[in-house]
Amino acid sequence: MSDKWLGTPPDVIVQRLRSLLLDLEKLAAPGGSTKPEDVVVIRNCMLAQRSVPCLIGEMIGHPDIKDGPGITSELFFLDRKRKLARSLSRWYRFEDGLL
Repeated sequence: MSDKWLGTPPDVIVQRLRSLLLDLEKLAAPGGSTKPEDVVVIRNCMLAQRSVPCLIGEMIGHPDIKDGPGITSELFFLDRKRKLARSLSRWYRFEDGLL
């Protein structure tokens, strides 16, 4: 059964949310990791909005889509100082900052 709003089976969403929670707990812990693994580089990045906050820009190294223009899924974490964002499924680093 898929959630009609997200178009993804609930068991997949739950696993992604668990992964998100673990990543955010690691980041929030004293001395938390500032170098997450499997970070996708996003260049010429700017903060955008769909019905949820997201990023648009040039993706580099995404495991599921080829390099080039793209848009992230919903953002759950955004740190302009660290130039780091976490969507539902993965980390992004905006090397050039946000436009």
